Formats: sequence, C-alpha cells, structure tokens
Amino acid sequence: MTPHWVDWELRDIARLDVQSWVRKMTVAGTGASAIRRAYNLTSSIMKAAVEEDLISVTPCRGIDLPKEAVKPPQWFTVPQAQAIIAKLDQPWQTMALLAFYTGLRWGELAGLHGHRIDWRRSRLFVVEVNTKSGIKEYPKSSRSRREVPIPDHVLEALARHMHGREKDGVVFTTVTKGRAGRLLDDGNWRTYVWWPAVKEATSPDFAGDLRPVPHYPPHSMRHTCASWLVQNGVSLYEVQHLLGHESYQTTQRYAHLAPDAHQAVLGGWTRLESQLIIPAAAA
Repeated sequence: MTPHWVDWELRDIARLDVQSWVRKMTVAGTGASAIRRAYNLTSSIMKAAVEEDLISVTPCRGIDLPKEAVKPPQWFTVPQAQAIIAKLDQPWQTMALLAFYTGLRWGELAGLHGHRIDWRRSRLFVVEVNTKSGIKEYPKSSRSRREVPIPDHVLEALARHMHGREKDGVVFTTVTKGRAGRLLDDGNWRTYVWWPAVKEATSPDFAGDLRPVPHYPPHSMRHTCASWLVQNGVSLYEVQHLLGHESYQTTQRYAHLAPDAHQAVLGGWTRLESQLIIPAAAA
C-alpha cells in the first residue's frame, strides 16, 4: 500500500477518501504520472481485496485524475539527421535512412524481411515486428500492418545492402564477428550503434556554428519522418496511415507543424467585412 493508507482499514476507505488523496497530491505539486502510478497501485490492491471478499466494492471508481501533459514529438532537422547517418557504419546507415523516410518503428525495421519489399512498386509491407521474444506478426486487423512507399534513392540503398543476402531473410541483423546474422537487440543497438553516433554528430546552427545534435532516442527517427511530411504538406490522415497509428489523436501531435495553418488564419482575417483600426490621434 502507498504510505498514505498505512493506518487505514481497507473497509474504512471510501471513494471520496481516494478522491481527496488524489487532490492532496495534486496540490502538493506531485506530477500527473506519479499520481497515476500511485493510484493504479492502490486500485489494483483494492480490486484484489474485492476478489478476496475483504471488501464488497472498490473505492477506486469514478476518480478524477490529473491529465498528463502531452510532450511534443522530438524530431531532427535534415542537417541533424544527415550528421547522424554520417557517423553510423554500414549497414546502420541504410537502416537509419529507411527509418527517416518510412517512419517504421525500431521493431518493424529489425523485423523486416526481404520478401516484404516490393522492388517493382517501390514499397514495403509491414507485417512482422522484432520483439523481446522474437519475430511476431501483427494481427491482420491491426493498423500497424500496412504498406509504406519507399523513395527511389532509399530503395537503391536497400538493394545495395541486400546484394548477396538471402532474399527472404531478415534485412537487418547483427554484424559482429562470430555473432553475425542474429536478430538485433534493441538495447544493444541503442548502446553500441545509436548513442555513439548521436554523441559524435554535429550540425550547424542558424549562425553556422557546429552544435551537437539533440540527444534523442532511435524512436525520434519515426517522429522526424512524420514531422518532415507534415511540414511539407502531407495530410495528417495520410501520415496516420503511413505510421500505422491506431488513433487519429496520436497523429494530431504533429498538427502544429502544418505549413498552411497560419496562412489559413491570416487569410480568414483578410476576409473580415471590415478591419479594426487604431483611430488617428485627434489634432
């Protein structure tokens, strides 16, 4: 139990007591995430108490919890992305290039099979994903199972990478001597491939001075893909399907990047029947 409830009898805790506890944490400045974790722990204990007939009903019901602030997506500029790619070795340059231009999740990149690439129509099919328990297929009903177009220069890089490799095998595997050809491990890839490249990469700022690139994780390549597309006029609807988002609300995180948003607002003001003005000062 969380410390707040140490001196309470389970049967004495009412719904209003739980709500009051949540409000006290909010007033005390406890973060929304921490409050939700504490509440979820209490709720799970209460549900277990109901199942064991220690109490008849859980007090953790209908509780208003603080909303967690939605963090803006972390994305790289084109020069930053190029700087990272330049610091990677092959085949990771090709893997990163594919990530930046397709928005695939890391597990989808690491689970991609050669026969899922349609070389003639310049697209790939996202079906398998590399998980901690091995390669798994997405359910057929999942939005994550999708077709993704590939730009020509990325397809050419893929073709060079696949030359001499098994056509139906996993596209990206380990390259360490003595351990080559194995499924990639997310943690190892971050530690030994991604973070060293990010740490070394620099790109020019607005004044032309070289600065370290932001210390963003591999998943930011996916955010970067979406951000670039939205900034270049691709609709949120298309981005949703490209990335395989189950919810449109997830894709709306990128809405503020749309290039026409401000112009639409300014255009609306120009169509106003008359404009407000500051009167000339009286002579």
